[in-house]
Amino acid sequence: MIASLNVLASSAGLDVLRRGGNAVDAAVAAGAVLTVTEPWSGQLGGDGFLLVRSGETGQVTAVNGSGAAPAAARLDAFAARGAIPETGWWASTVPGLVDAWRVALERFGSRSLAELLEPAIAYAEDGFPLTARQSRSIEAMAAGFTPETAAVFLPGGSAPQPGYRLRQPALGRTLRRLQTAGPDDFYRGEIAAALVAASDQGGGLFSAQDLTEHRTVVLEPLRATYRGWTVYEQPPVSQGIVVLLALMTLEHFDLPHLDPASPETIHLQVEAYKLALADRLGHLGDPRFERVPIASLLSATRARLQAQRLDRRRAAALVPAPAGPPDTTYLCVVDGARTIVSYIHSLYSGSGVMAGDTGILLNNRMAGFSLDPNSPNSLAPGKRPIHTLNSWMLFQEEQPRAVGGTPGAFWQIQTNLQLISQLVDFQAGAQAAVDAPRWTMGSQTDWSDTSLNLEARVGADVLTELQARGHAASMMGGWAAGGAAQLVTLEADGTLCGAGDPRPGTSAVLGM
Repeated sequence: MIASLNVLASSAGLDVLRRGGNAVDAAVAAGAVLTVTEPWSGQLGGDGFLLVRSGETGQVTAVNGSGAAPAAARLDAFAARGAIPETGWWASTVPGLVDAWRVALERFGSRSLAELLEPAIAYAEDGFPLTARQSRSIEAMAAGFTPETAAVFLPGGSAPQPGYRLRQPALGRTLRRLQTAGPDDFYRGEIAAALVAASDQGGGLFSAQDLTEHRTVVLEPLRATYRGWTVYEQPPVSQGIVVLLALMTLEHFDLPHLDPASPETIHLQVEAYKLALADRLGHLGDPRFERVPIASLLSATRARLQAQRLDRRRAAALVPAPAGPPDTTYLCVVDGARTIVSYIHSLYSGSGVMAGDTGILLNNRMAGFSLDPNSPNSLAPGKRPIHTLNSWMLFQEEQPRAVGGTPGAFWQIQTNLQLISQLVDFQAGAQAAVDAPRWTMGSQTDWSDTSLNLEARVGADVLTELQARGHAASMMGGWAAGGAAQLVTLEADGTLCGAGDPRPGTSAVLGM
């Protein structure tokens, strides 16, 4: 079974499974299609993270495909600008997605990247009809496009209408180059040379050495116990630990005996999230540069102290955090051998830059750094910024029970917290967990926003009570919480149940 935002991607992944490929093969094939059909949410110039559970050994492994700041990226130079730019060449870190595909396939796959790229190449060369959502996505990003990017995505100078067949021949050529020359070409071959040449022409910071020195990191995932269930998450530089920290605090409160949409439940979830967010800001950085006290943060003693700090009756002040954009895409796959993949890739919101005639859109992950030299997430050459990207798996008695995730920038960890709480605390099924009314804290692009937004389905009495507790709460549309959660549960009898989020208007959950 595969669940993603896009039916073309899910279909490509399902076809791989039908032809005997495993979940990792299917995830890479679907992810490659998403770089073509949802390029504004993640493309070859971005990063990717995977959690992989081996059906053979049962071991869960984290693959961190995030790139570092160029060697020429210096804190004082960016500070002189007053801010880290969100568009342009100075906004980009080294792209890590292509090498993440390579590593995942070498360790866990059964098919070649060349074979798995074929559907993506076809959609790049032949095109695909845009949906209304995709048309709106292009329109929302148009202001940051360079002329090269606009030439592809703004035919006639404006966002194309739904039904327009979007073709990306330059991207198709680059994908074919990857198909014939292999993923190493992206970092050491013709594609790498084209990226550096385009960077030089655009006044960027990339050097050939930045690309050749890139390495995908394979790690043990983080894990925490929540009411007897085991939750696996991505380790830093992902901020997946925030989900675990919030859950460990919530375990000290009796949520299973509360209504899932009650003021008490929402208040406890929001306040636990704030405490976890404060730890993120104070402690998380690239472990190659900073000491990140993972064991201390995930200790039972720490969770108990955090629970004691949580005021059950009053909202605490929201800890300010840096701003950041919302574009990401997520998918999950479970195969017949119960190899499971939780996959997420992103451009952040994208720098607006297309690298010469490669068709490659570049990320703007530099915006994830801090210019505060005292921050553990301060910008430095060769350092990776803390990532919004995170993906999770849920186990019970050492057996996999759920895999899920969502795009949504800073709302990712909020949504994932609520999904896991629905599954564990309230015993919700897959679709019920995804459909349940949600809250969001702050805006999707700015954590310093102090508002609490509630989907209207929770009811006016819930809003009134939360306001009385000191939350700056307001209602939004009944299905307006954003994100595009995808979830697959594995029932005790072996049944797979897939769920796609109705909020974005499109999801594709396919099984066989």
